[in-house]
Formats: sequence, structure tokens, C-alpha cells
Amino acid sequence: MFLTHTNSVYAEDITLLDKVNYPQYVHQVYDGGMLIRTGMRMVPGELVEYVLRGKQGAPEGTYQFIQTLTKSPDCRVGLILASGGTKWTGFTSPLTPSADYPIFKFPTLALTQTYAGYIANKIGGEFEYISTDSTTCISGHSAWYTAQNMLALNLLDAVVVIATDNGISEDYLAVFGEHGLCKLVDEEDDPEVTKFRLGQGCNISVFESDSSRHAPIAKVTDVYTAAEKYASPQGISPEGTGYRKVIERGDTENIDFVKSHSTFSKDNEIEEKLIREKFGDIRIVNYKLRIGHTMGPATAIETALAIQEESGKFLSLGAGMGNVFSSAIVEIY
Repeated sequence: MFLTHTNSVYAEDITLLDKVNYPQYVHQVYDGGMLIRTGMRMVPGELVEYVLRGKQGAPEGTYQFIQTLTKSPDCRVGLILASGGTKWTGFTSPLTPSADYPIFKFPTLALTQTYAGYIANKIGGEFEYISTDSTTCISGHSAWYTAQNMLALNLLDAVVVIATDNGISEDYLAVFGEHGLCKLVDEEDDPEVTKFRLGQGCNISVFESDSSRHAPIAKVTDVYTAAEKYASPQGISPEGTGYRKVIERGDTENIDFVKSHSTFSKDNEIEEKLIREKFGDIRIVNYKLRIGHTMGPATAIETALAIQEESGKFLSLGAGMGNVFSSAIVEIY
């Protein structure tokens, strides 16, 4: 399938939007447990609007691009919201209005499938298929997997995947803080501590079955998801069975680099070991130190970043809680 449009916002781009100290300064955990620094955060739906409408410095054109497809009489278009979780939570903290940000922002539609229909109606045009994919941190890839199958079966001509999540909610902060995975306040500026930051972001990508309507940015030749048997839903097996499955299923011949999932935990050692066994001394690219871990859309945002910043052919990997894994083989044009 051909990637014909992609657009993202993420930590680097949105930290200073509206003069809000976010998201780099709101995800900090004081004690590794429930004590969390409270600050401004964005409702995931607003991130979608930023990308769709080109607001606040995000590149313009995504909304118009999707409309050209949905209003074309000979193009059957699907929409998948890759949300990470089935509900966006963690917006119960009181937010104090200020001159720079005078309005409280709370999600009026927290149930993500409801929001998928809502955003489809706001875009306008005709969608033949609307669904939600909530597969934790591989939600972006998982939705791409569905898109690949729908296009290959000739059920649709184009698929829009919107990937976002509530990546800095109190729920996530507590889980990752208690497991020592994200930086504490006193570790924030210590380069020796390579735990990840939590961040927010959104990616919208459009896939088409052929390149006759729009010039492709990349060709996604293989997308796979897999699961493994392991007692803990918060980790991966020592053998890395799930990773091994998705690495072996794709056509990895002549790839130039690997985009790893890499959460800077012990799981990294398993992931890197499998990569080295398969590819030897290949270059490994990781974006989490730079933009934070954006949860559900991580695989979509990070793969899109590699497409925009690198060249050649690469393998993009993902791992999610609940013993799920993903991969995509991407040829950049």
C-alpha cells in the first residue's frame, strides 16, 4: 500500500503552543509512585484538530487532502482511530485559567469510537468504514495492518488512520512511575538517566491502494502484528517470541536501518539482541529520547518521522502492553 500523506504533531512541535508548558513539563513523577506534578495538558481530540486544521503552527493541508478523497465518487474511504485505549481518562485534575490559556479543556466525547464517528462527520464527505483500534502502544501499526488488508482485498481504495492517545494522564504516569520507567523530577536533566519521558502527539496518515491519485511518500510493503504467551501483560518474554514473529514475517532483505520501539527498560536488551541476531551491526534509530513515549500513536508517529527524516528501506518495530508486537517494512520515496 502507498502512503500518500502524513502529518504529525508531537512534543518538540507543541511544547510552546499557546505558551503552555507542555508536554515536557507536566509528565514528571516525584517519587516513582502516585505523586505527580500537575500541569496543563491537551485533550487528544484537540491534537487531532491541530493536525487536521493546521492550527498553531502545524502544517496545513491534511483536512483538505482527506476531503478530496471522501468527496471523490470513485474512491471508497475508511477511517480508523488508533487510540491506544478504549477510553481517554486522566482529565480530572483541576486546571487553573490564566491569561494565556483562559478556557478549561475537557473531553466531551471520551469514548473513542464515538469520537471516531464525530471526527468523520466533522471532516465531511463519505466514509465507507469507520472503526477504532485500541491495541496499546502498537495501535498505530495495528490500524495500518487493518488498512493494508482492506486495501489488498479491494474493499476500500483509501484508508485514513488517525493515531493519538492520552499519553500523559495520571493513569499512565502512575503505571510507568511505579515501574521506574519514566524520569522522576530530580532525574529530568540528568543525561546519564536514559528512562523515557512521556509525551503527547498525533499522527494522521493516508494510505491508498495505488498511486494514480496522489504521488506516494513511501510504500509500506508489509505490516504485521503478533502476540506471545507470557505471564505478565506488562512485559515481554525473555525469548522475545512476539518480537521474533514480527521480525521474521516481513521481507527484510536489503533494509538500511531499524526503527526500534525501545522504552529504555530491560525489554530493550531483548529487542536489541533479536535485531543484532537477525541483521548484525545495522543502524538502529530511536525517537523516544527525543519526543517522549506517546503511547498509542507511538508506532505511527515514529515511523512517519523516519519516513520524513531518513532515506532507504527500513523495519519499524513496536511493542505494547498485553503481549502484542508489530512491524512494518517501509520503502521511502
